[in-house]
Amino acid sequence: MAYGKVRGIVKPIGDIPARIYPIASNPSDAKAAILTVHFDFPAGDEVDSDLSQKLCDDFNGEIADGRTYPQEDTVDIEGYKGYFQSYDLVIGFFLTATQLKSLRPSTSEVPVTGLPLSSSTSSSISLGKSKHRTISTSMASINLPNASDTYAFTYYIKPNYPGRSSHMCNAGFMVPPSSRGLGLGRIAARSFLFYGPACGYRGSVFNLVYANNTASMKLWERLGFENVGRIPEAGRLRKQDGSGEEYVDAWVVHGDFRKIGFRDEEEEGKKA
Repeated sequence: MAYGKVRGIVKPIGDIPARIYPIASNPSDAKAAILTVHFDFPAGDEVDSDLSQKLCDDFNGEIADGRTYPQEDTVDIEGYKGYFQSYDLVIGFFLTATQLKSLRPSTSEVPVTGLPLSSSTSSSISLGKSKHRTISTSMASINLPNASDTYAFTYYIKPNYPGRSSHMCNAGFMVPPSSRGLGLGRIAARSFLFYGPACGYRGSVFNLVYANNTASMKLWERLGFENVGRIPEAGRLRKQDGSGEEYVDAWVVHGDFRKIGFRDEEEEGKKA
């Protein structure tokens, strides 16, 4: 972000509960659904150190790949935390079929827009050594002690601009290679339609969506985002075949949460 760490004016709309989303592509007993958890770092939340290191390693893998993020130099753990863990972070974890049934005893399907967990249910979830204001580790009926082995995707949410424009957020997504092929990008994007406005933002701006990332562009368009500008040759990216580098255009993508955001996921799910 060109402005460095900026002071924002937005505030979360109350406590943000954990949520569950179904895996529609190739689900299994071991990977039946996704549990999403919101971390608010200014409020004092902390991510398990082993999980943070895993997230850092995967981010460095994306940097080395040279096709999605603009950074060229890999980062240490403090550099990773400064970039991903300075405002809000959402992490998706795999749930087994047994864990899903424990959290969602109903036989009705979980809608693709997701469902919130009650505060009493959320308080029974353990995420390794993470410290969380709304998820207690004292009642671990759903215990993910090795959270670094069960995380499915992550993304940060933070102001895209300072001060008078800080109600517009930016987000950076990461699905590790080990989790791909399950449609998790779609789940992460749909969850962002809840977490973005829940964190207090009115809209989102993605500054650099490289034009060769057609899958991502189509996904955001289907969810109601708009391409509001194209920057010629904005990225010097590695070619997919490994034969060198090329200059690639980038889109600026905007989403208005007042039009496309999900404030009440359960009600939205009933309408889906």
